[in-house]
Amino acid sequence: MPLKVKARYLFLAFLPYLIFYFLIQSFIGVSQYDLLTGIDERIPFVPPFIWVYHTLIPVVILTAIFLFQNRDIFLGLIFSFIFSGIVMCLFYIFFPSFYPRELFVEVSTVSGWLIEITRSIDGPHNTFPSGHVTFAWLLMFFVSLSQYTRKHSWIKVLYFCWAVLVSISTLTLKQHFIVDVFSGIALAAVSYYLCRKLIVVRHNEKLITNRCTTPFPKKLSNPNV
Repeated sequence: MPLKVKARYLFLAFLPYLIFYFLIQSFIGVSQYDLLTGIDERIPFVPPFIWVYHTLIPVVILTAIFLFQNRDIFLGLIFSFIFSGIVMCLFYIFFPSFYPRELFVEVSTVSGWLIEITRSIDGPHNTFPSGHVTFAWLLMFFVSLSQYTRKHSWIKVLYFCWAVLVSISTLTLKQHFIVDVFSGIALAAVSYYLCRKLIVVRHNEKLITNRCTTPFPKKLSNPNV
């Protein structure tokens, strides 16, 4: 699949999600559910994790475009992004929750400055489940299907560690509650399972089609007869 086509698929997959994400933030201004736990309160505020947090978009784009060579696996990833985005937006509408980020401020460092910029764009809304966690783990799951990853198993370990760090960053930056993280991983797992089933079905249909369209081989003559 050409790189431009892959980029177009990614753009079309994320654009509707981002539009609805910010629209929901604009129209829902009341947090109806308090998800803060004692564990959340004990997790320290660590501003340097903002650099890990912002690796999501470039890693997703570069990986999806350059690592996935199989068309079905790439489309499975795209469909899983779309499905997860729809589910998350439904939760943001019917299960609104906000994080009290105003209690955690750091503007004396570059990391703190970047956090303030991030918060000015992305408000404390739409926490459950975490989009960062969902998309990071989805990418990790699908990377394991890549032929290149099967030849080089260390790549899967690398993406697993990255997904874990992204998940930690959402907690240490006080962007999400711990329940948002686990629900994001669960949503990623369900989306991966469903879309992988579609990949298997599509692959089997191709095999059946190829068998039906392939002509029977001509009967070989026996040179001894």
